This record gives sequence, C-alpha cells and structure tokens, in this order.
Amino acid sequence: MKLMLNGLNGGYLRDILFSAAAETERVDAAVAYATNDDLLFDWCWDNEIPLRFWGRFDAEVPVSIPVLSKFLARKSGRYTCKLVRHFHPKVIWWRGYGAYIGSANLTSKAWYNNVEAGVFLTEAELTNGQHDLEILEMFAEIEKHAAPLTLELFDLLSKRNKILTQQEQNDKQGKSQVLDTDLVPHWQGLTRATEKSAKDLRRQAFLTEWNGTLQIIRDVSSIISRDGNRPSWVGENSPTGAQADQFLHAHYYNTVMEGVRADYEAHYARNNANPDKAILEAIDKWRRLPSTSDENTMLNVTAPKLREAFSEKKLRQLTEDEFVAAISKVHAAREYARRAGNDVVGLKPGRSYSRQEKVVALARHMYRGPSRAAPDPRQTLYNVLYDGRPEEVPQRLWNTLNDPKTKVDLLGISTLGEIVGWAMPDRYPPRNGRTSKALRSLGYDVRVHVG
Repeated sequence: MKLMLNGLNGGYLRDILFSAAAETERVDAAVAYATNDDLLFDWCWDNEIPLRFWGRFDAEVPVSIPVLSKFLARKSGRYTCKLVRHFHPKVIWWRGYGAYIGSANLTSKAWYNNVEAGVFLTEAELTNGQHDLEILEMFAEIEKHAAPLTLELFDLLSKRNKILTQQEQNDKQGKSQVLDTDLVPHWQGLTRATEKSAKDLRRQAFLTEWNGTLQIIRDVSSIISRDGNRPSWVGENSPTGAQADQFLHAHYYNTVMEGVRADYEAHYARNNANPDKAILEAIDKWRRLPSTSDENTMLNVTAPKLREAFSEKKLRQLTEDEFVAAISKVHAAREYARRAGNDVVGLKPGRSYSRQEKVVALARHMYRGPSRAAPDPRQTLYNVLYDGRPEEVPQRLWNTLNDPKTKVDLLGISTLGEIVGWAMPDRYPPRNGRTSKALRSLGYDVRVHVG
C-alpha cells in the first residue's frame, strides 16, 4: 500500500501511469468530477486499454463538456461513459495492477496541485483483503443506477453548461429542469441501507452471479465434450467440468492473449450478440489442438492428482510438501503469486523470484497459518467442499471468504473456485479469473473475479 498525498509526500497519481500499462487489462474509474481528458482518458486511449468511466450527474455539470464530447466522438464500445446521481467516489482501478481510492478527481489541480489524500493498493493487496470484491459490488451498484452518455443527455448538459458559463447564479428553474429529467434514473441513494442488509444483498448478489456463471460453464462443457468436438487426446469419460476449464484455457491463451495483455473486452464487444457462434469457432480450434499441448498435460496428468489431493479422504491429511505441490498446480494461485509482492508471500524484498518460487512460498505461508493462530487451510478447504450438502458449496464458499475465523490468508475467491472444480469436476467446473475472462471474450456477460 502506498499513501498518495501529492506534493506532501511525492505520491502523485500521474506516477501510476508510468508503470501500469503493461499489467493493466482494463480501467474502471468511478470519479465524480472530471475536467481533463489528457490525464487518465487519453492514457487509456493511447495505450489501447479499455475504459469504463462513471461520473457524477447534477445541474453543475461535474463532468466537463469537452470530456463528454470526446467520449461521443470516439464512438468506441471499449471506452464508455455513464453518469450517476448521488455520486461522489474517487476510485480508479487499473485491473490487474491495482487501485487508487482517495479524494482526487480527474482534474489538473487534483493530480498536480491540490492537497489530496488517498491510498494505492496493488492487485495482490486488493485480493488478499477481499477489497476487490467490495469494489466490484460498488461498481455493480453504480451500474444499476447509471445512464449511458447519449446525444440527448449531452445536449441537455451542454445547454446547462452555457448557462453556467454565463454565471446565471439564480437560474433555479433551469437547474430544476435538468434534475427532473428522466434521461438519468432517479435514485434515493443508499441512506436507508443498514450494514446487515447491505451484507445480505452482497451475499445474494454473489450467489446469483456465481451460480449463473457456473451454469454457463456447464452449458459450454456439454457442448465441447460431445463426440467430434473433443481433441483426440480427450477421453469420453474425462470430467466435463475439467474439459471446459482446459477448453477455456486454450481459447484464452491462443486467441485472446496478445503479447502480455488479454483484451477480452474487445472480444466481448464482437461476440456478445452471438456467443453460440463464438463457441463454435473456438471449438474448431480446440478439437485440432495437438497432444503436445499444455492442456493435455493438465487434463490427463495434473487434474487427476489434484482431484485426489483435494478429495474428502486425503485433504485433511496432506503434509506440507503435498499441500504445496497441489497448490502450486492451481492456475489462480500461480497467477496471484506472480503478482504478489515478495514480502506478502514471505520472500526477501529486493530480488527477483520465479513464479514457481513465489507460488511455493505462497502455499507454505497458507499451510503454516496455524503457527500464526490463523486457520488451517486444509480444514477450511474441507469445510467448503464437504461440510454439508454438495449443492451448498457456493454458500459455504461465500461464508468462508467473509468469516475471519475460517478465511485463509492469501486464499482468494479465484483460487477457491478453481480448487472446488478440481475436487468436484463432475458437479462444479473449475472457475477462476482466467475462466471468466475467457467466457467474457466469447460473449457471455459474466463478472471477472480476481485473486
């Protein structure tokens, strides 16, 4: 975590832009006031990084006309602008890199001159504290009450802006006309939501989204596992959930990934009108995948070992080395370890480690949790997988992530979701952040979880 205080400590938002491009998959920005497009917006455009921006709507035109005009002029589905009432956050999430949460608006004064206060959390810190889930819920709530920037809304605000420019301070009627418009949904905000009701709503939203996406993966698995759709090295009795995972893995890395960046949002824009067509095109590539592929090894060699390691009989008896070996084969854990700081996983700072070294350190940190009076990860995983009816696994997953008594340090939602799939591939397909990105690239409107 880094404290961002502008000139007081040398922590400027502009500095993030110098190092974020290579790891940023998309920018989600919820910032009330925006007057400069040459800060974040042009940076996204110049680096071909998709941007979703939510700004404030009121009669004072908090998002300037030049900024709104440029969004309209670009006519790009990868750079969207929406406006919201009762809106005052300053959150910028460079997805895959980290997030700023503070006081700075998208103005030159805020980025350069003002006394501003905020923090920057790396992607690993967001995931470890489950702040990523909370920010995702915030964006989801905002999205429900947001209006897309249209020509009609732009014209309305342009007219209002001319009045403000002329400094007609007593223009109460004009202000009322803007605020009474139906172009932006009317909303009373969250003032009536208690902490308990807000938590219940988050839980239900998670379960609805999680179960819906699992069903999408099941539907995909039923298609790709049919005779004629499988590569020659996939047996007909191979668990369909595991097949779907490796199908999505191959699609993601062979089609969506370009260099170091996966622009799955661009693929989503092309395919969301017809995911069925996109699936058939991906299957054509999948069934021709050679036996030398990594997917063959994962599906036919590694997956059975993971199923055994996370089985009801074996899980709680895993030795440290066995636990480390299993976690090291989990894609989401490897991705998390790659991005985590050395100190987060217990390695010495100031030197470079391989991904394997970092995931081993991550797994040992988890396993040794009881020595820090933290939960035993084997027991936590057992509780999620086997302590109750199989159909209630998603509920137990949510409860585990939100209960300090059972939550395992550095064991996030993507790693848990994937482990569930390897342990129960016939019932629950593995799901991690990469799975969701691959689905989204095929045109499915799913949420991308990280960690």
